[in-house]
Amino acid sequence: MAVLSKSKYLVGLQCPKLLWYQYHRKSELPPPSPFLEGLFAEGHKVGALAQQLFPGGILLERDLNPHQQDARSFAALAARQPLFEAGFLFENAYALADILLPVGDDEWDLIEVKSSTKVKDDHYRDIAFQKYVYTNRGLKIRQTSLMFMNREYVRHGALDLKQLFTQEELSEGIEPFLGNIAAEIAQLQALIAGPEPTTAVGKQCSEECPLYDRCWKFLPEGHVFILRGQRTVAFDLMERGVLKLQDIPADFELNEKHTIQVESHRTKAPFVDQAALRDFLGQLKYPYYYLDFETIAPPVPIYDGTRPYEDVPFQFSLHIVAEEGAKPVHHAFLAPGDVDPRPEVLRQLRDLIKPGGSIIAYNADYEKGRIKMAAAVYPEYHHWYQAIKDDFVDLLVPFKKFFYYHPAQGKSASMKEVLPALTGITYDGLEIGEGGLARYEYMRVTYGENIADADRQKVRAALEKYCELDTRAMIEILQVLKEAV
Repeated sequence: MAVLSKSKYLVGLQCPKLLWYQYHRKSELPPPSPFLEGLFAEGHKVGALAQQLFPGGILLERDLNPHQQDARSFAALAARQPLFEAGFLFENAYALADILLPVGDDEWDLIEVKSSTKVKDDHYRDIAFQKYVYTNRGLKIRQTSLMFMNREYVRHGALDLKQLFTQEELSEGIEPFLGNIAAEIAQLQALIAGPEPTTAVGKQCSEECPLYDRCWKFLPEGHVFILRGQRTVAFDLMERGVLKLQDIPADFELNEKHTIQVESHRTKAPFVDQAALRDFLGQLKYPYYYLDFETIAPPVPIYDGTRPYEDVPFQFSLHIVAEEGAKPVHHAFLAPGDVDPRPEVLRQLRDLIKPGGSIIAYNADYEKGRIKMAAAVYPEYHHWYQAIKDDFVDLLVPFKKFFYYHPAQGKSASMKEVLPALTGITYDGLEIGEGGLARYEYMRVTYGENIADADRQKVRAALEKYCELDTRAMIEILQVLKEAV
């Protein structure tokens, strides 16, 4: 019988088919993306910091063999010291404890460490599974709790681990799940032992699932899941046997935005709300400042004045168009090393961006918010921020509000879809072509160990190309919008 780890148990409850693939056809699953690998690495870093709160603890090196890890961990219980990564096995159910804390003569507190900033629904099942394994293995668990990041902590100087983390007891919250675990494990073991399951697609499916493309490949071109917003309408149509937009019955009620999408796909032509688009364009004032940031958001704050997961800009691209018909002039910044990049970002942007023009960004509240938060830490830039804060114009708005819709956008208003739909220009071929990877690669070559200089320079060059395309893309998109009215 297969050993069922905590992570596989949670996978099986969410997607039985994916669990089966992990045991029988793992080679067919795509490897984790570099961005996801980066998240795993950050999670390990958070766990290691949490261990420092319990001096004298014993770190049990992970063994790929659960039986050996169980024997090693069970022997370590006798030391009555905090145990890190202790793994226990009960009837082929296996769980590793982040922290086991001795209490009294023979009890233990179970502490699960997460890099999240709040307790999430799946944390209850996570900890319930651990308690089920440990208690059946013979441990007396007094209480269970979750240790996670304190979003209110602001770093000043050395990390204050007692403030970085917060802890919440979940002993009562996990009780409703404990009674079902034995039956769930048995069901999942039977599934693993059987043939490939025919799990139906549904609302539980996430586009992040490794099997998503495989399971949803039956969708035809122009399918109903292109309809933007909650997927409820698309699932309702699918349940009625309707998969194509063109097959939606005339008496099926659609909202205004969905109606625009259906008609645009039927005619294969863009939809343009001339009046709304004209009003949007009418607010623009030269000079145009096309601005884009790339940011990092580490769970453990690196710089003074930052919180866990605070977005900190390390790079910007800025195209300036001084007047109608003028050629764009490009300016760029990419932080050179492992020092707080915000002062230099603010200094350069203050020199380049003057009040009175239009600061054009895609999802502009994000760029505006990064400047606002940075200026709060470096108050010498506060007056400049106040002078420009009303100059931001969000280029996402015409696409989010359907002033303009092109059928090639599909369900998305993101620039990665809008740009090729309107101009034919794509991000294909770039070594770094999306923000998550940009964030991961910058962190890797800036703060990673044993990074070759050639690797670092290659990544930095790729970052420059990617960020520059973001602002150049906005120039191209805005030109198409102007030509549409």
